[in-house]
Amino acid sequence: MKSIIGGFLGACLLFTAIPGRCQDKPNSPKDEAKSTEVQPEGPQVKVQIVFAEYDGDKKVKSLPYTMLIQSNRTGKLRIGSRVPVATGGDKGGLQFQYIDVGTNLDCSATPAQDGKYQLRLSLERSWVEGNVPVAMEKSATASAEHNDSLFRQPIIHQFRFDNTIFLRDGQTLETNFATDPVSGKVIKVEVTLNVLK
Repeated sequence: MKSIIGGFLGACLLFTAIPGRCQDKPNSPKDEAKSTEVQPEGPQVKVQIVFAEYDGDKKVKSLPYTMLIQSNRTGKLRIGSRVPVATGGDKGGLQFQYIDVGTNLDCSATPAQDGKYQLRLSLERSWVEGNVPVAMEKSATASAEHNDSLFRQPIIHQFRFDNTIFLRDGQTLETNFATDPVSGKVIKVEVTLNVLK
């Protein structure tokens, strides 16, 4: 009798375990790996981005930046400085806040049709040009020379650019341009793509 009951319980356990095993198949590691596959890497490309400034028709400044990017990946470039800006006075002295000034470039290159590459660009450039004199507050302990001194407050310009363009290997494109409302100078962005063999 005990052997019959034991055999019956063993059979019940076997049948209850089978459906569980069948349910595990869709969630196997191989299936999860297939669902999370990333896009394969393509050739490496060189992207040159040039900020050019014009005073009328005359080019007065050219700032080139070069990025090496793996296709289907995003490259980032950050370069700049921290500039002190006066925010007010406290007990006869100036207080300063430091502002990041420089260039931030984000670029991705994706192979497209007809041998072209789709470039997604997010560009930001800020720079210091000129200054405004700010008188320092007088202090009871400060000398007359110190009271007459001036702090040269910087003027910070800023340019931002977000766009998607298509380029062939070796092609250069002048994308956008804008006029600085303070200086009147025209800022143009030139982009060149080269595929590295």
